Amino acid sequence: MDIKTLVHHNLDELLYLADKKGILNTDLVVKTGAFVGAAVLRGRYADKKEVTTEEINGVFGIIGDFCKLSFGRSYTKVHFKKMTTLALELMQEPTFDADVEVFIQELQS
Repeated sequence: MDIKTLVHHNLDELLYLADKKGILNTDLVVKTGAFVGAAVLRGRYADKKEVTTEEINGVFGIIGDFCKLSFGRSYTKVHFKKMTTLALELMQEPTFDADVEVFIQELQS
């Protein structure tokens, strides 16, 4: 599975769960994009021990395009900036792996 397919699949799954629960809003879209982006980049770092600026821009470009196509004018550059900032903060947390699991569990329950 290529990176774009992986990112789209994860976003589709998580946003579907949020919509199904009736809790989908732009803040949750931002948070979901941040977790997906951070998880993909963390996985890349675990495999290669480095992540390039191009890879970071690529992952967030894929997420931004997905959100823009899915939510149109409801998803703005401000939301994108919040998402990238949050993702970088999340990746620095020592509890990140557990935090991702908790986030997914909250959407599934």
